[in-house]
Amino acid sequence: MNLDIFPFYSELDKNALEFLKTHLHPVQVPKESSLFVQGDICDSILFLTSGEIRLYKNKDNKEETLYHLHPGEQCIVNTASTLSQTEAIASAIAVSDIEGYIIDMYSVRELARYSDAYQKFLFSIYQIIEK
Repeated sequence: MNLDIFPFYSELDKNALEFLKTHLHPVQVPKESSLFVQGDICDSILFLTSGEIRLYKNKDNKEETLYHLHPGEQCIVNTASTLSQTEAIASAIAVSDIEGYIIDMYSVRELARYSDAYQKFLFSIYQIIEK
């Protein structure tokens, strides 16, 4: 398991680490694969460890790129859809071959309930950072 690029990982206690080991599933996705489309309801969250993902919205029959996701970042669209069980407001496509881990919505909710470090990370992704 290679999650040390995520800011919360080094702050997890032993129980949270064991929980992740049993609930994370490794995934490899080839370049140009669709991860989810606008309107889908996501059922898991991806921890991206390698590669790049583009998030985009279809608007007036045109694709509008919202942002690119890189290793160590968690997708706000994927997270919001998974946790709230509402439709994704955008689509995601693999810009390159990607690798990472997925965790189902029930497990991510449980992890957030008993891990302050992960809960803090979840809330931090909702901040808008101007560069």
